[in-house]
Amino acid sequence: MSRATAVVRLQLVRRTTWFLVPLGIMLVAGVATVIIQLAIQRATGMSPSSPGYADSARNNPALAWSVSGYLVATGVASISSVFPVASSLGTTRRGFAAGTFLTHALVSAYLAVVAAAMLGLELLTGHWFVGIYVFDTAILGAGNVVVLLLVMFLGSLTAFTVGAVFGGVWLRFGPRGPLGVAVVAVLVLAGLLLALAPSLADIAAAFEFWWLAVVGVALVLVAAGGTSLSLRGASVR
Repeated sequence: MSRATAVVRLQLVRRTTWFLVPLGIMLVAGVATVIIQLAIQRATGMSPSSPGYADSARNNPALAWSVSGYLVATGVASISSVFPVASSLGTTRRGFAAGTFLTHALVSAYLAVVAAAMLGLELLTGHWFVGIYVFDTAILGAGNVVVLLLVMFLGSLTAFTVGAVFGGVWLRFGPRGPLGVAVVAVLVLAGLLLALAPSLADIAAAFEFWWLAVVGVALVLVAAGGTSLSLRGASVR
């Protein structure tokens, strides 16, 4: 465990990368959401008290998706850029994989707590005083702080670990590694879609939110396992 915590300290040397940049992206996405929703209010004549306005405004996934690409890229860099340094310092491959996963979990928890705090502020101010829905959105639980914490934590951790596995296979197999993983992922998704196509309507009707949590946990476990396996044979570049 001490080796893993040493890796966490090494990873978190880049505090701006882990903490400030994703926060900045979330704030920029929030400002963009405010501008767009105000423009919609002016263009349509709708007000926050109009029937159906809240439901429509909550169907805005911008905040949830805005930071995901950056988190995936950071996950890649946390393996491809830091592994050579950690190896030169005597860190074992298993310790590096465990410590990097702990780092991803820690930062994911931080993002979830920040989002929960912003949701609280949004609700206290009556949606930023002008009926703007930024954190109180359907994809983040429509004001349910427990759901928001789960979505933000699990979503961020999934993005980090998916990026990490791409970084791991790049170290192990070179440029062909990420390409191979992407091709396999597309083929698996296409196969599942074809197999489930006759039942998609029934699945959609029976859909439960917790299914996404199960899928997220499964992706995290598969990606973390793939990262650990790829690092066993990875060369220090």
